[in-house]
Amino acid sequence: MAVVNEIWRYPVKSMAGERLDSCPVTEVGLDGDRRWALVDGSPNRAGKKLTVRQHERLMSYAARIAGGEVELVAPDGTIHSLDDRLVDRIAAEASRPLGLVDMAGENFDDSHVLVVNLATVAAFSAESGMHVDHRRFRANLYIKDLGPEEEISWIGRRIRAGAAELEVTSRCERCVVVTRDPDTRDTSPELLRVLTEQHETCMGVYCRVVRPGLVTVGDVVG
Repeated sequence: MAVVNEIWRYPVKSMAGERLDSCPVTEVGLDGDRRWALVDGSPNRAGKKLTVRQHERLMSYAARIAGGEVELVAPDGTIHSLDDRLVDRIAAEASRPLGLVDMAGENFDDSHVLVVNLATVAAFSAESGMHVDHRRFRANLYIKDLGPEEEISWIGRRIRAGAAELEVTSRCERCVVVTRDPDTRDTSPELLRVLTEQHETCMGVYCRVVRPGLVTVGDVVG
C-alpha cells in the first residue's frame, strides 16, 4: 500500500503553495486549493489566467491560508494580503493589467486532486541524469512505497486517501513549466524532452473526489 508522504495546497494558481500535515478534502479538492487566479487584462490575452509562462516571478510568491484568509509571502520575504494592492504590485512587475478571480472550485486543469508517486519522480531523475525536485510537479499528494509508475494502474479505479475516497481518472500531461526549478527559476529544457521520451510527457494522476474526508501525512492510499 502507498502512503501519503507530503500534502500541498496552492491557494493561488501558478504560485508556490504551502506544505501541510493534514487537510480536509472537499467535493472539489483540497480545501482552499487553487481557489484564486490572476487574470490577464492585456488586449491579446484578456480574460485568460496568468501563468509563469507570462510572468515567471509568479512561482516566487508563496500563497498560504492563515486565519481563513489568503496571504502571500513575496520574493523579498514580506507578507501581503491577497488584495488589490498586491495585484497591482504583480501587475507592475509583469507590465500588464491584472485582475483577481475567485474560481470557487472551478480552477482545475482536469480533476480535483493531483497525486504524484515519488518513486516515479526518482526514476525520472535517474533517466534525466540530474536531481529533479518533486515540487516541480505541483501535486497535492506525494506518495511513497509504490514502484515506479505503479500509480498508472489505478486509472479507472477508486482509491482511499485517508478518510477520502477518490476516483483516478487520467494521467497528468505536463508542459514547459516543469523545466523551471521551483526555488531558482532556472530552466532545464532537457527535462521535458526526457519526460516526453520516457513517460509520454506525463507525471502523476488526476483524481475526482467521490467522498470527502480528512487526509493526513502517513495515511494509507490505495
